[in-house]
Amino acid sequence: MSANIPKSIRIGPVDYTVTLIDDLHDRGEELFGQVTYGDALIRIDSAPSEGRKKNILVHEMIHAMLYEAGYDEQDEDLVRRLSNVMAQVLRDNDFGFMKEDDE
Repeated sequence: MSANIPKSIRIGPVDYTVTLIDDLHDRGEELFGQVTYGDALIRIDSAPSEGRKKNILVHEMIHAMLYEAGYDEQDEDLVRRLSNVMAQVLRDNDFGFMKEDDE
């Protein structure tokens, strides 16, 4: 696993496993990432740069968030646009304030 790519991500009530796959891109048209909901698995092609892998992960997370929110049909163009902006927001801001204090 890449140093900065998490091994799992909780989306709604489900923990999605994140895994890097060799040659995922070669298995389909422009396929650098894939999410499957039944087994809660996010696959990311291992070849792209670390920055690109992060963007791919955010893209697949958006798909999973929409699915967990009840949207079975998803607009790929909308997911692409949201994921590009979300990747920037996550990268450029500290979200530590969102965690609940244990005190």
